[in-house]
Amino acid sequence: MASDESWTTVTRKGGRAIGARAEAKLAAVAATTNLGDDAREDESALSAEALAARVEACAMRIERAVADVREAQFVDAAVEAVRAAVEARRGERRVTTLVLGLGSPAASAAARCQLAFAKVLVERLRGNVEDDNATTSTREVTLKSYDPCFTVVDEKVLDETHACETLTREACDEYLSASTSGKDEIVVFYMPHCEGHLYESVVRARWSAEALADFICVGNTFETYADRWRAKSADPEKKRPSHVIAASSIVNARLVDPGDTFVVQGAFNDTSVQTFDVKSDDDLPEVTE
Repeated sequence: MASDESWTTVTRKGGRAIGARAEAKLAAVAATTNLGDDAREDESALSAEALAARVEACAMRIERAVADVREAQFVDAAVEAVRAAVEARRGERRVTTLVLGLGSPAASAAARCQLAFAKVLVERLRGNVEDDNATTSTREVTLKSYDPCFTVVDEKVLDETHACETLTREACDEYLSASTSGKDEIVVFYMPHCEGHLYESVVRARWSAEALADFICVGNTFETYADRWRAKSADPEKKRPSHVIAASSIVNARLVDPGDTFVVQGAFNDTSVQTFDVKSDDDLPEVTE
């Protein structure tokens, strides 16, 4: 699995290229969400009442983000694209939406909106769970997340208020390193604005026709990384995401980037729903390290 340094945001190249100054500004804003140990130390000094107040305030901000996402023009089409990909693959399996690299919802409006999208997606995948005739398969749709920058407030809000199980690093590693979804579970990898190294670890573990057929990734468009390395505009200090670049030539990518229409700029830039329909391992492109 990638190191903690890989859990940082990226911005899009794509059709609407972003300038270096704008990209640096977004990166600076994103850096403020990586609170990690400093925030935990601060929160550990709080009284139970003060901590509870922070949790409640964060939960309310997330609810406002959910309301914004539900009203956004791009959401219905984006959620439907994921739902269709899931229904084409799940069979009778339960569905786990795994959110990676989210950032701190307590500190970042973008992280709250990205979490809100995941919540709306899970609601749609569940359907009408109050229906007495709903099947067990319909009901078994869960939301899980991991990011090393989660604070105590983040984890309490996610686990206790917003029904999102926060994983340990070890549990997350098991999902990332698995070669495919399990017989009883299909995983939607929701990876908003992760570095290429993190996508690389997931794609590399699934580098076979059988495993890629089961792979659903909602996140930055793989072609963006291929374009950057092709144009030599990627950071030379970073490791080349070779499998991601190779996968960009065979991926089915539906861009759901709302552009400038969403209230929080950059929350969903370069976001695509990506799947694969490779028939055999012979159809896999060559991976160039």
